[in-house]
Amino acid sequence: MDRSGERLDFSGRGAQVRRGVAGPGPATASGAAPVGAELIASHYVARRWMLTSKAARPFIHLLCLHSASAAEVGQPGKTMTFTGPAIVWLPAGSAEWLEVSAGASAELLQLRAGVWHRYLPPSAETAYLALEAAGGIMARPVETDLVTTMSRSIAAIAAEIASPARSGAASILSAELTLCVLRFWRLFAGDTDRDEEGSSTEILSRFRRLLEERYHQHLRVSDYAGLLGMTPDRLHALCSRELKRSPSELIQQRVVKEAASRLEAGTVAVKQIAFALGFKDTAYFNRFFRKHTGEAPGVWRRRVAARVRAGRSPPTLNFADWP
Repeated sequence: MDRSGERLDFSGRGAQVRRGVAGPGPATASGAAPVGAELIASHYVARRWMLTSKAARPFIHLLCLHSASAAEVGQPGKTMTFTGPAIVWLPAGSAEWLEVSAGASAELLQLRAGVWHRYLPPSAETAYLALEAAGGIMARPVETDLVTTMSRSIAAIAAEIASPARSGAASILSAELTLCVLRFWRLFAGDTDRDEEGSSTEILSRFRRLLEERYHQHLRVSDYAGLLGMTPDRLHALCSRELKRSPSELIQQRVVKEAASRLEAGTVAVKQIAFALGFKDTAYFNRFFRKHTGEAPGVWRRRVAARVRAGRSPPTLNFADWP
């Protein structure tokens, strides 16, 4: 992690920070591993992580701070101080540096934003979407027992990263990471449930993100509601109130938007586009597209091409909610 955890001086360097970065598993575009773990033993020198470095910038950091320990987080123009037992979530780009004070002990998870969820099972998707959407630092003082439990999971993750060739290493890493994420998410889920109105923007953001990932699977509204941890009625009421459209309309519009984009982009056969979007019947895809645009896919494609040849802009779909 680009000299992360570097001490503020060079004394006592040996074996004070044990770190590991997951090698096997899903690759990222940059080649950086999605998950890393560091065990920070008590020492008489403070240690600092520069979170704006090229290597650290894309990562979310989850700090598990033990009793009688302290840490500071630096942001532009201010410093935040935390005392253990506590758990701190630092979204990517939310802080310039993290410093664990002299004498403190802690564990630190590093999760590459946007891809670390590939280690999680589908059952943890609700927690992933909520945490990944967090716009600011989240910190919570907790009971010592929870810190102890979390620290054991992070230590287990570090151990599996250190020996990736062992049988079951990836499965154990996934299980321990899932436990960490779910335990932390549960700390904040209650606040969200108690403040439904204030969380509307967050819920809709999570719904959009889910829809971007799953629109081609043709999930039902109840499926999306389940992944968001709410009832279909609540999701329907929220979308209708805030967006003036039902969840079903939004799901269908996202599919139509993608279909129109693919039809405009090239000469791929309509049948192939239909299959790529999860339609097993081309005739049904044709009816679906005509219902929402007034034209069959082939007619739409020819009209777009004619407008482009004439130097005119292509037709637009009135789906203002979708960027």
